[in-house]
Amino acid sequence: MGNDTSAWRSKRNGLPQGSVLAPVLFNLYSNDLPVTCGRKFIYADDICLAIQGQFFSELECSLSSDMAQMSHFCRQWRLKPSACKTVSSVFHLHNTSATREMSVYLDGQRLWHECHPTYLGVTLDHTLSYKVHLTKTNSQAKESKQLVDEASRFHLGRQRQHCCHLLWHFAIQQQSTA
Repeated sequence: MGNDTSAWRSKRNGLPQGSVLAPVLFNLYSNDLPVTCGRKFIYADDICLAIQGQFFSELECSLSSDMAQMSHFCRQWRLKPSACKTVSSVFHLHNTSATREMSVYLDGQRLWHECHPTYLGVTLDHTLSYKVHLTKTNSQAKESKQLVDEASRFHLGRQRQHCCHLLWHFAIQQQSTA
């Protein structure tokens, strides 16, 4: 800011977490991702692979194959996919299969199956009803309301309290429509 500058640092590869250049360089790297069976959804430095199918075995095979292709691409460009930060999930309407876990692999390591993954801040469930997300949001809104109520007791103004009440009512309405 102003005349202040950051200190110079030398790096052989990689960028510090939160670096301004990281998303730009990631976009350059990911511009020519390999062709996969699944559709790719990319946001900042997150890549989501989505595949449709009738049978779990079909999905597991296709996703594992796609993960192998993506891993090979990453190694070519000196990127390191993280199996511990990668999860598999399945979305369906068959309640009898609700507890079924996927067996998807990345570099020989089985990926964690997440029943309620969070993607771009939205918590999903197997039916994509958003009920889990709305319940979480409602709970957070109630916590925020409590904090604002406590703050308003210390004469910080009625506007904050009013704002929190609106947020809380919105969360309740969202919850009731789910």
